[in-house]
Amino acid sequence: MRHFIIFFFLFFSVALFGQKKGTYSLLVQTQPELTFHENDYAHRYNEKYTMTTLNFSNSASIQYFFTDKLFFSAGLGYIPRQLKTKVFLNQGAIPPPRQSGTFELVTTESLVYRTLFFPVNIGYVFLNKRKISFISLCEFSGNYILSAKYDVNFDKYDGTYKKNYWQGYSLNIGFGSDYKISEKLGLCSSLAYSVVNTVQADIYLFSQDEYQIPLPHKYLKLSIGIKIPL
Repeated sequence: MRHFIIFFFLFFSVALFGQKKGTYSLLVQTQPELTFHENDYAHRYNEKYTMTTLNFSNSASIQYFFTDKLFFSAGLGYIPRQLKTKVFLNQGAIPPPRQSGTFELVTTESLVYRTLFFPVNIGYVFLNKRKISFISLCEFSGNYILSAKYDVNFDKYDGTYKKNYWQGYSLNIGFGSDYKISEKLGLCSSLAYSVVNTVQADIYLFSQDEYQIPLPHKYLKLSIGIKIPL
């Protein structure tokens, strides 16, 4: 994973200095997110409804305009995504020292997936005024889980466990705007929804129906940040 990240930034550094100055911009953004998930993934017959959890991510990316209207961007972000939901934790599958062969029914109160994401955007400027422009965008993101923190009803099993695997991918569609403050600084914002978000099964979690279950979820992400021409 470390080599992939190093290669990723080297690639964009080479691309950056190999093109004409002024065609690229650096975007740095904070991203409040409403995450939509079920209240209960554990029980077969309990009432199920959609929960909404507020999460925050941060990202940085390089943007390149092919034409006055069409642009591309790619970067790196991080989110500790919390799900406030019930799901059974298999204490026999978690690693030592908390691993146990006892048969308590351990249920989560919440969990946090600490995730790196690699967003790639294609955008189109559909309206351009003197200082402000409005855009539509489509984002593809690969998602890599670093670790997961489980808060459960037995304190001795609470903990953070390494993951280090690809969680899946997201396809987001949205719209946004850019506001030009000066020649060297702008503000950028966008709102996007995950129309597709694939999720791998978590080997430490199970339900009444199956072992090693995924926790499917969607999200609505607001991105707010600065744009610096390079």
